[in-house]
Amino acid sequence: MSAPLDHHFIPAFFLAQWAGANGKLIEYTKKAGKLIAKPVGPRATGFERELYSFPELPRDIAQFVEQEFLNYADRTASDALRLHLDGSSSQWTVELISAWSRFVIALQFRHPDAMPEFRVAAKSVWDESGAKYQKDYEAIKKPEDPPTFGEYLASRDPLTGTKMHVNMIIKIFDNEVLGKHLNNMKWGILDVSKSRHRFLLSCRPVCFANLREPEGVAYLPIGPMKMFVAANNLRTLQVLRSIPPRELVHNHNRFSVGRARRFVWAHDESQSAFVEKHMSTNLEPTPLFPGIGYHPDALN
Repeated sequence: MSAPLDHHFIPAFFLAQWAGANGKLIEYTKKAGKLIAKPVGPRATGFERELYSFPELPRDIAQFVEQEFLNYADRTASDALRLHLDGSSSQWTVELISAWSRFVIALQFRHPDAMPEFRVAAKSVWDESGAKYQKDYEAIKKPEDPPTFGEYLASRDPLTGTKMHVNMIIKIFDNEVLGKHLNNMKWGILDVSKSRHRFLLSCRPVCFANLREPEGVAYLPIGPMKMFVAANNLRTLQVLRSIPPRELVHNHNRFSVGRARRFVWAHDESQSAFVEKHMSTNLEPTPLFPGIGYHPDALN
């Protein structure tokens, strides 16, 4: 089987929640300041060619992040999403809870504008660790070994550095500290079916707010009428449930659409005027994750 080259930063199974009866959703983009709305299938949008590829590696492992790690992560997250949508509470397993947390966190990091930052950060961390590794190496190296740790690695596997870059980026996506925190938050689904408008989805769809504080929350729309919410305490979840659906939809859409860097998606074109007014008007400053090379567990 050939390796996938269209790497989705918003997976097709997730985009499919916004698709209509014809199997298509509306993709919004801006070209030269003009809003363009186009019906597309879930697999035909939300991707970039070889986004997570490492062409320095042999062909059979160059697509490892997409073909192995994200393939598994998205398949298990798809099962978790089904439970959210069905309202099932009895079938959640430890694996599915972790899979959903991993998915939510990875959506924050796997954007095309973030990947160059992570590649540079991974290389920087690896390069700066050289002095420490050299010191440890000198304590154990044998007389017949090369004089430097770098030469020793090169003699064993000249691609060690690149493979470490891959592992570091996977560790960012599969953030253990954030994952444990999200696993232990109070989860809920907000239903806005009584609202005239529906949730829009942008390419920056996740919000994390004040996670270290008692009122901390994370939220993500999981369809036009439902939103996943994780809160540090039940009181915060109850407050969110008390907000009128119309207000929830408006506030989320304005925030998410304003942060859109590439795309906004909708189940129809009824909110085109809203998208045109707000799309990309409140972009996050770049670099998106300025401290990631020093604090891999940080969100900001």
